[in-house]
Formats: sequence, structure tokens, C-alpha cells
Amino acid sequence: MRLGILVTIVSGFGKKGFYHSQEIGLGKALVARGHQVTIYKCVAKDKPADRQTIAEGIEIRYIPVPALGVHGMLRAGEIDPRLDGLLLFADTQLFLPHIERFCRRHGIAFVPYIGIAHSAQRNFKSRLMDIAFALGTLRIYKRLPVIAKSKAVQEELRALGAADCTIAPVGLDESELKTDYAAHDRSALRARYGYGPDDVIVSFVGRLKPEKHPVEVVELFARACQRKPMKLLMVGEGYLKEKVEARAAELGVADRVQLIERVPYENMWEIHWIADFFLNLCTREIFGMALMEAVYYRSSAAAFHAPGPDAILTGMAGHYLCDTFDQAADWVCGDKPDDAVLAESSRALIERFSWRICADHFIQLTQEARDDQKKA
Repeated sequence: MRLGILVTIVSGFGKKGFYHSQEIGLGKALVARGHQVTIYKCVAKDKPADRQTIAEGIEIRYIPVPALGVHGMLRAGEIDPRLDGLLLFADTQLFLPHIERFCRRHGIAFVPYIGIAHSAQRNFKSRLMDIAFALGTLRIYKRLPVIAKSKAVQEELRALGAADCTIAPVGLDESELKTDYAAHDRSALRARYGYGPDDVIVSFVGRLKPEKHPVEVVELFARACQRKPMKLLMVGEGYLKEKVEARAAELGVADRVQLIERVPYENMWEIHWIADFFLNLCTREIFGMALMEAVYYRSSAAAFHAPGPDAILTGMAGHYLCDTFDQAADWVCGDKPDDAVLAESSRALIERFSWRICADHFIQLTQEARDDQKKA
């Protein structure tokens, strides 16, 4: 079949070269099942249009579009009307009904893939977005089969009236993982980043924005340092950079905090492999690709309860779901779990979070829609 994957979200989602691209991971899983895939990726209107064949059977098109916040306004005519099915990374995207009408008009099976059903922010603008969502996108979720990224999202959607909702978690693109990471000398790699073989390293990977709590991470780290010597390695960029650095200086830990704004994705495995602990303290984390990578590369993760971390870490030995910054501090102040325990969780992660699951759901829903069309 000819299948399409659409990302209308205009933001850092799927930013090339820095972390796992969900749409590409799913595309590879579909191609492995014998299908042709076109990925439509909306980008800000000041970015160049581009078209690339990124793997055999997968073409990705970067399409500049105007946007309302992160809601890209894609002209439906950019989509190939000959597609059999189109999966949209949907969430609360305001212009989803426009895409759904195009698919219905051309007999394309339309499958929303949903990671959140309400705005993650809680302000006046987000309330307006929720109203618009209820009047448009939600009506389609109630009418069509949809796929949720987690059980929490499935429960929320069903409570909103979207009864036909299955679960397919976000997966790791196994072809992009550094599968031989354990063969690399950890001490030598640490030395390249300025650390000793016995240093206790706590890592943070994420945008330096309020929802990720980077300033609070520094404060947590400063308290933890009073109990146990350790160092903090932060990877991320954002407008809180200066505040993060100033807070580290105020608390007297600037010499123990290293901040790297960007690490090319092909080197990100090094950050996780050299770290003892990983922190994800976003209370509204939809999924958490960096968290998944930390588990894969055997860094012991502490994360706040949220839909993504709950789905990833529940049942994963050697990792910790917490509710407070103090609990996270207690975790990093303790002993790092045995490597055998972390290795077992790494293996379990690959089994539980594979794009094969989502690909199979998408193919099934597309085939069922085609069969219904033939009967009509």
C-alpha cells in the first residue's frame, strides 16, 4: 500500500539531527512490512522546502507552512490523493478537520495518532484551544478509530467520547540506536567530556524552558551535593540558559555543572552511557524520547509521574517514578542500581516500545477502511 505520515506540528517535534524522529521510526517499520511511505513534515514558513529519500521506500517532504502557534496550516493539496492511508501525529492540532475532509473526499483512510487530548499549558489561550478542539478535532476522534500513545491518553479520550481507541506506544528507532555502546570504554568516554572514572554523573536532557524545570534541577542537584559528591551534565537550549547558569553560581555549584547546548543526535548515546543517573522532572511529559534512551543506555532514570514516564518506567527495575524534587534527590544520592538490573530493563524497553506495534495498528485500520469502501 501507499501510506503517508503527516506531522503538522510546527515546533521541535522530530527536529532533524538531535533526537529520535518518531515519524521516521514509524516509517521504517511500515517499509519493513512491504509498504511505500511518504512523510509530510510541516516546518516554519521561513524554512526551506526540501524533499529527501531517507531510506529505501521512504521519502520525506519538509513543507514550509504558516502556523498558529504550533498548529501548522498545511494545504491539503500537498498530500498525494492516491494514498491508501494517512496517519497524522494529531494531538490537539486545530486544522485536523481540514486534513480529514481531504482524506474522506479521496477515499484515504485517516488515522489520528494521539499523545495528548488537551493543551499541556494551563492559561487563557490554552482554554480557547481546548474549546476549539472540542468543536472540531474531538468530533472526528469520536467518529473514527484512533490510536493513543499511552493508556492514560486512551482513558482520557474514552472519557471524552472517543470509544474506538487502541494503544500503540511510541517506539525507539532501533536502526538509529548505538547497539554496541557497551563495548565502548566508559572511562575513556568520560574523560573526553572532562570527567573521571569514579565521578558520579547526573544528566539532564531537555529544553531549558519552565515545563522541563531546568532551574529546579540545578537546585535539586545543589542539595544533593551536600550529601554526596556528584556532577551535573545538562544538554539543552532555551531562554532559561542564563538563569540556569546564574542559579548554579548562586548555589556554589557552577564548577560542578556542565551545560552543553547541542549534541548531534549520533553522539547522544555518549551522554547517557557515561551518566549514572538521568532526571526527567517534567510533570506534563507526553512521552519522553530522551527518557527512553536513558533507559536503553543503562542510565538510572528518575522521572516525575506523567503520562509518558508512567508508561515507560512502570515495571522497569533500576528506575524510579517520583512525585517531588526531594524524592528525586534521594534517588540520585543512593547507590546506582546494579548494571545487570539496568541491562534487563534496557532489553525490556526494546520489546515493549517498538514502532512495529503502531505500524501494525495503522496497517490494520487502513485495510479495514479499504474493505469497507469496497463493500459500500
